Amino acid sequence: MANNNIVEQFEEIYSRWNLLDKAGKDLQLGNMMQNVSGLYQFLMQSYARKGFLTQDEANQVRRINQIYQELQTQKIQLDNDLWNEMMKHLAKMIVKEKILK
Repeated sequence: MANNNIVEQFEEIYSRWNLLDKAGKDLQLGNMMQNVSGLYQFLMQSYARKGFLTQDEANQVRRINQIYQELQTQKIQLDNDLWNEMMKHLAKMIVKEKILK
């Protein structure tokens, strides 16, 4: 019985750590997306001032758009993973509570 309790405790700690890890990555991706958006805004302000973009600036805008889309895709996947992980954790807690009653 004690070994089973240790395994359950380990699984609980791992589950919480996994949630925190994914939540941290989610926040980091959000920050990265904000930074990329800031770079895009800077280039668009340059366009508004000059009325044109240099070839290098236009290439940067294209690359920034690609990076943003890649980050957005990763964030959507991570949000889905985080949601699924939270639902698994919640289900375990519900089952555990019903067993203890």
